[in-house]
Amino acid sequence: MSACLGAVVQAPVTAILIIFEMTHQFAVVPGLMLAGLVSQAIARPFVRVNFYDEVRQDGHEMHHVIPPRDLRSWQNLPVSAIANFQPAVIEDQSEAALRALLERHPYRFFPVLLDGALKGIAPRTELELALSEKRAPRLEPARTCKPDESIRGSQMALVESTTGTIAITRDEDGKLLGFLTLHDLLRAQVSMSERER
Repeated sequence: MSACLGAVVQAPVTAILIIFEMTHQFAVVPGLMLAGLVSQAIARPFVRVNFYDEVRQDGHEMHHVIPPRDLRSWQNLPVSAIANFQPAVIEDQSEAALRALLERHPYRFFPVLLDGALKGIAPRTELELALSEKRAPRLEPARTCKPDESIRGSQMALVESTTGTIAITRDEDGKLLGFLTLHDLLRAQVSMSERER
């Protein structure tokens, strides 16, 4: 049991301590240590991160934010601390590509890139309507910010955005780096309030 737990969560010392606490048998500690060592030697070449970092929920990659202790210092963090840097983007507006994108991703808003430049935000409902009417989707204007802008500065932009999203772009060429939604902001705030309890 110790070997399995240690390999899955990649925390062999924790696994040894848990089993020892369950049994209170000093005689099993050398065996637990050997099992932990062998399990790590086998598991580490195959899996680089632990089980909890690989957990996905409802097809979404979960980003764990550990905010500072107080709201003021948390709001001074850069927006890049809570943004999604692997957004699902639309680069091909063909019917087949849009249908595949909607099937793969459950998101409500998608940034649209044409020739690498951000052209706007496509709501899921508009994409579905455009596909049924055999026309190009109408895009909402994209609000943008830089990755080093503070969370405080981006909050109002998120609220004022018609889509509740902000595209994070690079200074030099305006290339899309990441995507921030009201959901990301709320999840980070809930994480902070849970930590304060």
